[in-house]
Amino acid sequence: MKRSWYLPLMLVSALLIFLAGNHLSSHVFRSLRIDLTEDGLYQLSPGSLEVINRINEPVVWEFYHSRSLAAQYPAIRSYASRVREFLRAYEEASGGAIRLREIDPEPFSVDEDAALAAGLIPIPTETGEPIYFGLVASNAVDETAIIEQFYQENESRLEFELTQTIAEIERPRAPRLGVITSLAISPDSGAPNRFIQELMGSYALDWLERDFEALPENIDALLILHPGDLSDAQLYLIDQYVLGGGNLIAMLDPLAHMALRPGPDGLPPLDADRGSDLGGLTAAWGVVWDRETAVMDRSLGLQVQITGSDGRLTSRAYPLWFSIGPEHLSDADGATSDLARGVNFGSPGLFAILPETPFDVTPLMRTSPDGARIDADLAAASPGPDELLAGYYPAPQPLILGARLNGMALTAFPEGPPAEEALFNPADHLSTGAAPARIILIADADWLDDSYYVNRDPAFGELVVADNLALAMNLIDSAAGDEALIGLRSRAPSYRPMERVDQLRADAEARYFALQAELEAEIATNQARLDELESSGAASALYADGSGSALDEARALREQILEARARLREVEREFRRDIDALDAWLQFWTIFMPPFLVILIAMAGVFVRRRREGRS
Repeated sequence: MKRSWYLPLMLVSALLIFLAGNHLSSHVFRSLRIDLTEDGLYQLSPGSLEVINRINEPVVWEFYHSRSLAAQYPAIRSYASRVREFLRAYEEASGGAIRLREIDPEPFSVDEDAALAAGLIPIPTETGEPIYFGLVASNAVDETAIIEQFYQENESRLEFELTQTIAEIERPRAPRLGVITSLAISPDSGAPNRFIQELMGSYALDWLERDFEALPENIDALLILHPGDLSDAQLYLIDQYVLGGGNLIAMLDPLAHMALRPGPDGLPPLDADRGSDLGGLTAAWGVVWDRETAVMDRSLGLQVQITGSDGRLTSRAYPLWFSIGPEHLSDADGATSDLARGVNFGSPGLFAILPETPFDVTPLMRTSPDGARIDADLAAASPGPDELLAGYYPAPQPLILGARLNGMALTAFPEGPPAEEALFNPADHLSTGAAPARIILIADADWLDDSYYVNRDPAFGELVVADNLALAMNLIDSAAGDEALIGLRSRAPSYRPMERVDQLRADAEARYFALQAELEAEIATNQARLDELESSGAASALYADGSGSALDEARALREQILEARARLREVEREFRRDIDALDAWLQFWTIFMPPFLVILIAMAGVFVRRRREGRS
């Protein structure tokens, strides 16, 4: 064989081996899966495996994906690949109980009609041809559940949504949840926020009126969300519900901004309650709650924009609004142990646990060791960061923001039902628990408002930035729903931030903002003194005294202000240069350096081979 044929034959052989290996791996070894990602992005959680093992009737998953159209959109194509791999992981784990069908619906086809009839929401395109990207789950008895569209911004919820479709068609009925609240968040009183929409999708809700005289029968749990003032009769109903072994989730607040939100007339509701409590119930449970005390944390404060005296915006940490990270959440409770993005709070309260509590108590979340108390009246006045820090006294130990209580309760009405109430039969009174109760207490209500965990970006839409919703639903699932779903709402997304780069950028911003604040303070001080001289006329040559000292001082102040402003502009230019240099350095190492190293290694290989050939 001619030597000139060696290279073409080698290339053709390598191509054939590659194609054969690819075909073999995609068909013969398709069931073999190795997940080497740090967070196990393609591994199913124990909760998902538990739900899969409960499948009684085979489940059919129809994955609608307009593959040919989506190929023109890299973001959709990439996320569809991740969804497809996850669906296959379920199919493999089910041992045949889940049957996956991928459908590419053509326009005006029977498949497109079926997708629309099922309730899938197509993605519009510039050409007018819709892209379908959703799932329809069904079983042999025609029970169905859908994912109307796979939204990439909800990637952290992907496993939860898929597992929920199985749980929905397998359970005999939706769990029932009684809701007591003074907030205008029900479907009848206003636009439900994300939390209420999530509840409505997972539970059958019984909304109680403010003057309720009985609790709904056959509820799986009772949710109390900033209830306002409750009568003795209403407190007694809740007391006896807990003693009967009922499950209770109570979210109280010393300063609920949601309750004071203006209505259509621009005014807050007439019956709005700033604070809330449960009367003597918490004391009977061995818990101290003070609706006049709020909590702040200067170490965990969220960044807010503050307008300075010169009209410039600066970023400052605001102690009343703070974010607790995973290190401040219980790692022993399933509802909190898997949360990674932190939970945001706004002027919450605190719980203190008494030694004589009849319950086993698990603190779910705490402040940092730098947490502090503040009077709710002072917090309601919207003080600035400097005002809060001026009178800041950290508590001796981290403050409890939420707790789980399990065990046999004691009544808050040892004398029996309220004497003036004829609704109750004293013979039915319970003094001690007839069955173990599960109580969850959270010291905030505002944390469920969308603004505390959702950022609205004009370019990327709504982005969930904290685990508020995931934690709330985990807690409710643990009390009333499917405990297998706990922890699935907060899986790590496949997006991996460049943490080192983000830290370098944050350090540069911190240095810039510190120097900016120093220069702005200098300008403000000099400007205030100059305004004082000008208002008195001492800075005017016409009215100045003969000494000229005031004129000289005013002239010096003007020069100092101009010089400080020039330095401030230079600092801003240096900051932009530093960020540009960081971006350029990144581009060099990520774009240019890898191919350069490949070329260098190839050249070294050629050099070594030629030296060996020369010696031979």
